[in-house]
Amino acid sequence: MLRRTLPRLSAYSWKDVTYAPSTSDPAHAKQMLDIAIPRRIPPRAKLPTCVFVHGGSWQRGDKNGGLNAGIDEAFVRAGFLGVSVNYRLSPEVQHPEHVKDVAAALVLIGHSAGAHLVMQVLADPQYLRDAGLPKRADTFVKGAVGISGVYNIVRIANTAFYGSLVVNPAFGERVEQWREASIASTVTTVGPSSPLANIPLMLVNAQEDFHLQEDAQELEKWLVAAGNLMKAFVCDVADPTELAPLP
Repeated sequence: MLRRTLPRLSAYSWKDVTYAPSTSDPAHAKQMLDIAIPRRIPPRAKLPTCVFVHGGSWQRGDKNGGLNAGIDEAFVRAGFLGVSVNYRLSPEVQHPEHVKDVAAALVLIGHSAGAHLVMQVLADPQYLRDAGLPKRADTFVKGAVGISGVYNIVRIANTAFYGSLVVNPAFGERVEQWREASIASTVTTVGPSSPLANIPLMLVNAQEDFHLQEDAQELEKWLVAAGNLMKAFVCDVADPTELAPLP
């Protein structure tokens, strides 16, 4: 995958950098991120930053886990500044606390559950305002990628064989909570002024991506209606885990 195909280039890296939504509260152990930058940056270069949010059904996963370890340095080898973010997990916290962490860390790219959190931050400007950033996301975010994103929480609760195991700890047991946490509800509430309408997006799915292709198609329909020139791809792999940035 990504790290297998890129040349090895030197990078400076900082591990477990603390972030916290509030300066008055100590950071949770999961409110950490890793940063990697090239050792040699051309003068006056403005390198784009790729920030990765891991998946794991909102309940597990870590930036240092087997699927995710070193992804920040892989971004450097591809010509970017790289960041990889942890966030608090369920059942310790429920929605929207995961999204608040993502907003605090200014996350721009995510996988699976991470893709859901990224789209929420980009769709509703209130999350960034609550994190202390008054600017709209579409004024500084140059693009976002959702990989096998979970965008319809009601669907995963009702159609996936593991639905209740995934949804209840992260979003509660009421259908109203599931609807509120779904991207369709967010963009409907915020309306066409949502920053998500103006940010270049790419939605990527595997061939046998459970119900997640339907989630992506729903989001794509709203984006196109809002005038977003987004791109959607279905990759020629059967397993959605093959789309993760494996080492």
